[in-house]
Amino acid sequence: MGRDTYLKKVLGEDRYQKVQGSTVLMVGAGGIGCELLKNLMLSGYGTIHIVDLDTITLSNLNRQFLFRKGDIDQSKSITIKKAVESFNFHGTKLISHHGNIMDTDQFPIDWWDQFSYIFNALDNLEARRYVNKMALFLKKPVMESGTTGFDGYVQPIFPYKTECFDCQPKATPQTFPVCTIRSTPSKPIHCITWAKEFLFQQLFDESVEGDAEDLSNATDNDKELENLLKESNELVELRKLVVATGEVISQNTFFSEMVRKIFQIDIERLLLIDTLWTNRLKPIPISDAQIEEVADLIRSGGIEQRLESLIDTQVWSPLENLLVLYKSATNLQTRMKNNKFIAFDKDDEDTLDFVVTAANLRSLIFQIDTLSKFDVKQIAGNIIPAIATTNAIISGFSNLESLNFLAQNSRTDSSMVFISIRPNKYVTSATLEAPRKQCASCSVARGILKSEEGTLDQVTLEQFIDKVKSKYSYSSDISIILGKSKLIYDFDFDDNLSKSLSEIGFKTGELVLIQDEDDEVENLELYIEVGLKSNDIELPELELRQKILIEKENGHENGVGKDAEEESGDVIESDMAFETIVIEDEVEEEVPAPKKRRIN
Repeated sequence: MGRDTYLKKVLGEDRYQKVQGSTVLMVGAGGIGCELLKNLMLSGYGTIHIVDLDTITLSNLNRQFLFRKGDIDQSKSITIKKAVESFNFHGTKLISHHGNIMDTDQFPIDWWDQFSYIFNALDNLEARRYVNKMALFLKKPVMESGTTGFDGYVQPIFPYKTECFDCQPKATPQTFPVCTIRSTPSKPIHCITWAKEFLFQQLFDESVEGDAEDLSNATDNDKELENLLKESNELVELRKLVVATGEVISQNTFFSEMVRKIFQIDIERLLLIDTLWTNRLKPIPISDAQIEEVADLIRSGGIEQRLESLIDTQVWSPLENLLVLYKSATNLQTRMKNNKFIAFDKDDEDTLDFVVTAANLRSLIFQIDTLSKFDVKQIAGNIIPAIATTNAIISGFSNLESLNFLAQNSRTDSSMVFISIRPNKYVTSATLEAPRKQCASCSVARGILKSEEGTLDQVTLEQFIDKVKSKYSYSSDISIILGKSKLIYDFDFDDNLSKSLSEIGFKTGELVLIQDEDDEVENLELYIEVGLKSNDIELPELELRQKILIEKENGHENGVGKDAEEESGDVIESDMAFETIVIEDEVEEEVPAPKKRRIN
């Protein structure tokens, strides 16, 4: 029997031929991507493009099974292609791309148009939202997926027919007030954020020009503001001492000056601000005796022996934290001689040790529980539990659900799938919902504005506006925004009318947002593609829908059109609420769980 015999029996001859003839895109070659590529190949997909920006690190190897220790520092997308060739039984054509999927030069919109299906195996929200937007422009189906620990989900997306990625709100990264981080920490996360985002960045990283934050808005306490400014100035002076490396601790070395200023003088100044400690425990600065104990160990040559006995999963003593801080600071000083800056990396032992010990020493000062290096690495590196088995299960569901796209009733046959270890909810599914009326992404009409090279130099903004109004039958004036926020025209701003489109900034990959001033029709977003062989600008064939106005009634948002009819029926609450899921190693997002259903 041929290798494809069982595939044909499982899929059916017709669907098998469609799979063989498909060209698909897989974005992300990490934990989910390794499992997913294997599944797609064994399912017989004809051509698979793989895109990933990252290189392989040691921490990837526990769950990204296609990589080996010898692959560290190599491109994920290129390495993963080589790794699967040994079991490419169905002759899948594999094309790897090492790059940022949001790079419009490397991945222009016509490149996207070749794919019949897009698989997302990404680990950050920005890239996910970008892929979602490109799918909306081209009306390409997308398979979303994500895992954290034992939880995971897959979401088939059919643009403008089902919920898109942005239809459900996503969790935003947690932030903390400046005054909490800099003056009154009360949790380990506050100290870790201070050590990583403030102290390390100011001393070693690229952003060192003064204090980037607007401290005047950080607090209304004049004394606290004065202390924050002094602390910032001291860090500028400490930065200058980084290159002045000494082998023995003294008052003139970077290490001793850093400990004295950051963990003694700054804390003593904070203690003078009585209002800060009315309802808080007062901090206790590091003592001269503690610093001298470190100095004695270094002079006697006993530091290495003490460091060798340390275990990453145990909480270190104040002395041990000081010793590791000294060792990491010294190593970073040496490295700074050949580098303009050093960025924090959870897999860089020097940078990690510096953040761990600085955070723990600050915690000790403010009488906060200290953490092990292992625990701090989880927090500082935004590492979320990633389990290889969960990735494998979700990748399997991604592959199975994608096959429904090739069925006759693709949308109705598709489902969202959720997995967990909660009793009676190991695997659950939910039907695909219609797009949310208030979604900022799929409530906008999208299309591609095509132009020949040089035409943008000849067409003025006024001529462009006339074409747009005529094409889409706007009954009122419009406003136009170029890129993320550049207003180039509205009723009160017509300075650019005589300028050419290229002069204003129209170019390949740029976005143009057109809004109806009377809010009668939906917004229109155009993707500029230069290269069409014609003598004019070609606007997409679109029929703008009536704008949905969101009205609040009894605390709930309702989509209301001018001819909308009242919906009736009871609302049934699902017993699964929205959960916070973190995808792969880095980014949080809201996972859509089975939601409210309206029945009539």
